[in-house]
Order: sequence, then structure tokens, then C-alpha cells
Amino acid sequence: MSSKSTKAKKKKWYNWKPKREFSERNQKLIDELNAAPRDYSMMEVFTKWRLITYVWVIFLPPYGLYRIWSKESTFRRSEKWTWTFMIICYIVYFLKLVLFS
Repeated sequence: MSSKSTKAKKKKWYNWKPKREFSERNQKLIDELNAAPRDYSMMEVFTKWRLITYVWVIFLPPYGLYRIWSKESTFRRSEKWTWTFMIICYIVYFLKLVLFS
């Protein structure tokens, strides 16, 4: 018996091939998204309003928190929650430092 005849080819447990073609509907959506004008204003992190808010967050966190949650704020919802959590941690650490040292 030869060793070639006893060895069976292993089947691959995956059959992954990247799709190169999009359906007509998906291609239409991709073209629409690429043609749409992009709004880069959401990407501006260092606007005048935000810089002033950052200063308030550092030196007077409660007023900084007010500025973050005000209607004029340009912060996104996820940023508002992140800054809120950071300010709470900042205030708790400050109180712990002042009260227990």
C-alpha cells in the first residue's frame, strides 16, 4: 500500500471567500453615502465653547457640568455622560483628599 492512497484530503471546516460584488440595492446605498456631503462640524473638539467648558470643568466642576448639559452645548450624548462620570470622580477624590487627610 502506498502512503498516498491511505491519506485522505482534509476538508476545510470553513468556506470563506470575500464578497466582491454588492447587490444592486447595496451598491445604490453605498453610492448615496459616498455622494452625500460630509458634516465635519461634529469632529471639532476644540471650539471656543468647549475650551471654556474644559477650563470650567478643571477649576469649578459643578459649573462645568452645568455647561456640559446646557442646551447650547455642542457635546454629544456619550461625551456628556463621560464628562459627568469624570467630574463625579474628580469631586469624590477632592472631597476624600480634603476630609480624610
